[in-house]
Amino acid sequence: MKKVCSILLALIMALLPMTMGLAESSGKVTLHYYGWTDEESYMTGLINTFMKENPDIEIVPSFVNHDDHNQKTVVMVSAKANDVDLISCDSQSTVLNLVSLDGLLPLKSYIDAAGIDLSVFGPIMSDLAYNGDYYGIPYRSTLYSLYYNKDLFDKKGIAYPTKITWDQYLDLARQLTFEENGTQYWGGFLADWLGAPLSMYQRDSNLLDDDLSPLKEWMTIWNTAVNVDKSHMGFAQMSAENVDWLKFFCLGTTGMLINGEWTISMLKDYKAQGISVPNWDVTYLPNFDVSGNMVSPGGLSTFITIGKYSQHPEEAFKFVQFMASEEASVYLASQGVLPAYASDTVKAAFAEAAGASGAPTLLDTTIKLETPSVPGYSEIQTAYNEEKKLFLTGQETLDELMQNVTDRRQEVLDANK
Repeated sequence: MKKVCSILLALIMALLPMTMGLAESSGKVTLHYYGWTDEESYMTGLINTFMKENPDIEIVPSFVNHDDHNQKTVVMVSAKANDVDLISCDSQSTVLNLVSLDGLLPLKSYIDAAGIDLSVFGPIMSDLAYNGDYYGIPYRSTLYSLYYNKDLFDKKGIAYPTKITWDQYLDLARQLTFEENGTQYWGGFLADWLGAPLSMYQRDSNLLDDDLSPLKEWMTIWNTAVNVDKSHMGFAQMSAENVDWLKFFCLGTTGMLINGEWTISMLKDYKAQGISVPNWDVTYLPNFDVSGNMVSPGGLSTFITIGKYSQHPEEAFKFVQFMASEEASVYLASQGVLPAYASDTVKAAFAEAAGASGAPTLLDTTIKLETPSVPGYSEIQTAYNEEKKLFLTGQETLDELMQNVTDRRQEVLDANK
């Protein structure tokens, strides 16, 4: 690993004079943007729009695959490279990792001077401050929702779900589970890789809490669906049949699917490729209390940051400010990407692009931070996922799951003191 990083560092340092030579030769300030290939299509559109509005600034983008991007940015900020102007980060934990390497510029003073209203990103933004400062502005959100097959609801004469409780979800799943002409129809689908204990966050809880009873509640919901009602495919069958969650939903034999916002763009891509998709719509994730705001775990998932040693921080911040605007968010929404910025205009653009009447519910959902900025939390989540599979496949009891998660969590916390 050290050898790989050394080679990467040498290559980057060798290229720096060449890239810097491009800078002010045309009388423009040149900024370098680093992102990953999955965002290339929409980010290229945003960069071109920004440059048209700011003709004195040129942005040279570089897109590589996701894993290489994260490794590359670590090497560059460690080298204090001064042409690292703009970096796209895929999570708050990635942001904090680069901060720990002294690689990102604190932005609070710039945000205050520009008068950027952070409230447009929702109350979760306050959870993302680190040592009293911000090191990135979010432009994408992630959360979980309920996707459903309208044709199966129609077939059973059942009203489409809107705001429903977990008990109502389980009841709908039972009603939508049946066999016809040798075909098994499932009421719902929860993928075995689903890492967040969804309903915990609706109790203002997570895997760090001393009281893990909300976890027990969530596992009881999942166990009821899979092993008691048998309205959802079990883990053993998923593994044996190597089930792909999206392809499975697109077969048209599943009434409901709980999954992330990326489902919308993936269904759009399937349709564009000529792959059959069900007559679907989307609504809020089930909650315990449907009288107020509907809650989902998730986060402000992608951030624009500025390299600490950028030679052009003011110009770089102009792009950050642009990415925090309604204009940029409407463009993202038009591409089927869920923006961090929520307004009626953005919601309308997102709904139109998604092709689903329920799409605005994603922008109305209250998001609770899925992954707290705590060292070792991802390891705790891994431990939970391993114990979850053992429980749901009958290899341990619910009490054993709870004890094992508690013990393994403590081991991780002790190791990160």
